[in-house]
Amino acid sequence: MRNTKKILFFCCVILLFVSHFVLAWETMDTDEITPGMKGYGRTVFSGKKIESFDVEVLGVLKNWEARNDMILVKMTGGPLERTGIIAGMSGSPVYIDNKLIGAVSHGWGYSKDAIAGVTPIRAMMDVLEIDSRNRKSIPAGKDNTWSASLNTQDSNVVAKLKSYGLLLKEELPENINSQPFILDLVPIQTPLIVSGFDYKSLTRVSPLFGKIGRFSLHSSSDENSLPADLHDFMPGSAVAVEIIRGDLSASAIGTVTYRDGDDILAFGHPIIQMGNTDLPMATAEVHTILASQDTSTKMASPGKIIGRITQDRRSAIAGKIGEYTEMISCRAEIQGSLNVTYNFEVVHDRILTPLLVQMAVQNALLATEKTVGEKSIALRLEIGIADREEPIRIENEYFDSGPSWFPIYNVIEPITMLLNNEFKTAKIESIKLVASISEQNNIAFIDNIRVSNKWVSPGEEVLINIRLKPYTRDYASIPVKIKVPEDVTPGSSIQIIVCDAMNSKMLEMASAPGHFSPSSFEQLVHHLEDGEHNTNIIVKILLDKIGLTYMGEDFPSPPNSFLSIMSLSNQSGINPLRSEIIKRIPTEWLINGKQTINLFVDNKS
Repeated sequence: MRNTKKILFFCCVILLFVSHFVLAWETMDTDEITPGMKGYGRTVFSGKKIESFDVEVLGVLKNWEARNDMILVKMTGGPLERTGIIAGMSGSPVYIDNKLIGAVSHGWGYSKDAIAGVTPIRAMMDVLEIDSRNRKSIPAGKDNTWSASLNTQDSNVVAKLKSYGLLLKEELPENINSQPFILDLVPIQTPLIVSGFDYKSLTRVSPLFGKIGRFSLHSSSDENSLPADLHDFMPGSAVAVEIIRGDLSASAIGTVTYRDGDDILAFGHPIIQMGNTDLPMATAEVHTILASQDTSTKMASPGKIIGRITQDRRSAIAGKIGEYTEMISCRAEIQGSLNVTYNFEVVHDRILTPLLVQMAVQNALLATEKTVGEKSIALRLEIGIADREEPIRIENEYFDSGPSWFPIYNVIEPITMLLNNEFKTAKIESIKLVASISEQNNIAFIDNIRVSNKWVSPGEEVLINIRLKPYTRDYASIPVKIKVPEDVTPGSSIQIIVCDAMNSKMLEMASAPGHFSPSSFEQLVHHLEDGEHNTNIIVKILLDKIGLTYMGEDFPSPPNSFLSIMSLSNQSGINPLRSEIIKRIPTEWLINGKQTINLFVDNKS
């Protein structure tokens, strides 16, 4: 008897649970929605408890962005009278007659009333359809501000917008039936909750995300120990999209709109609008609401990873519970005035990964080293690639005279090139950076070069004396011996260029542009690993021998017949190559400058 009661109780609980989600599945289309209808929305204002707020429909804006409508509502209840629309509410489901009409997604800045745009559920469901078909990405639009002709809208809706001060008088032309108007209705800001970043770092990295989305940056302690109760993870729950986690962390916070089994929809607008994506999805806990006249914000922490976001589209993000994404393991060791190590993970994405690594490395440098004044930095970068035994290793040294930290570009560029290469999908498994910093000017300028003789014979050895001027130190002299090639043409000239790595690269781009157009993944790796080192003096001996490059490979001094055939070839990938001999002299300084001298080959030899 007791067991029978337990079974009956369990069945009742299951029925209640199922009936709750059946209500969530029932939807209402915009054609059924009229001004004055009242309903409710669901979101988290504190902790993990889902609370209701009241909603009144003001009207429907027709043909909002590419044949999609937008529902205008006024929200009341809870803290909304005090806060207005809250960043982090994006995705809060809205119901009328217990039918889901869409998600709170858009708003006005500085509006006194909590008036919002609701993305219709029909447009959001299309994202799940896209996910099921795994279609290609839809390019992001340039501007989410809405504009249309007044004569396409209900005059009552326009009047209500005007009464709330959302259409300024000077914006309304006299002939409203033919003139366009602008509504500053934009996606609600998505709070990017970060930890491990100091104030200076946040100030510097804010523009990075300002370019790709609407984010508010706030510090918060990372609490990844929250239990993942999937039974309570339902429409109205707070959701976090983690993009960095570990010693440094960053998560975009929003609200779940719809759940069908393991499928979820959230936000009602994109994070960045990347299309197909692969981002970790986690539960979240709201600590408090930071009220502001500009934009009030939910202060929250991510919880346990419970799935992944697979779509980031114009009208919603979509994800799967129980599927997980692999992140890139990163380690940044800063050796300088303080020795600090950061261990963290970033998402694997062609667009986001370079930006996130830049954000993390910039924070590590700015948090531990001085930002103003001269400094030299030695960078050692290791990038682990799947199916490759040895990591890609890149080393170089740089000088920075100001707060720009431009050497970070030399960390980001190879990551970007690998992720966006045309030859194969490069799955990055790990990134390790060691940055050694000294607060000094370590530059030496190439001041002058002298040769033992200007008239030379084939096979003759020539002594070149290179004079350097290190910063605040005495001149230094470096002797270099070069041998004139045996097959040099009598009566010809030899140009000798002594320069730094940057000038050497510019000369190479002019003489052998094919070197910078790799034709395979291995050539790309070779290009990354074998870049000129900034502490080397590069001596280039340019000869009057003509060659060519084909598909990234050099063909110096080919037979004239071959050269003629290839130069007249009807295919691309063939570029000129001037024969040269290169000699590199390692030094203790960062070399800067360029000097040139000509030698003449004795025509009697």
